[in-house]
Amino acid sequence: MGYDAHDALAEADLSGASYRLFHKMCALQNRKDHGLVRVETQAKFAEQVGMSQSSVSRSLRQLAEAGFIYPDGRDWRIRPDFAFNGNGAAQGRAVQNIPEGAPDPYARKGAELTVIDGGNDGDA
Repeated sequence: MGYDAHDALAEADLSGASYRLFHKMCALQNRKDHGLVRVETQAKFAEQVGMSQSSVSRSLRQLAEAGFIYPDGRDWRIRPDFAFNGNGAAQGRAVQNIPEGAPDPYARKGAELTVIDGGNDGDA
């Protein structure tokens, strides 16, 4: 995960449960179908990640709204330009398959940094 991805995660307005679930999903992603997180049933998934079913449901919704994951049938995919286990060519193909209209986790919310005049003007 690069600096921009860490920054996007740090800037996201996510609950603690959503952060926890996202990290568990990164660990659980399918190694052959990169980014895919299989969800047989939400109850079994909640048991697998050690969270209540209601927390998992809320966290999945938050993560999807923030753009870190997106649905793939009843399963979920971690956005491949955010966290990906595979080579660059496979990642490039996966990025092209991000659904149109999926939220962008890199779109900054809140104020950007502003440069203010008057810093070091050479007097030292």
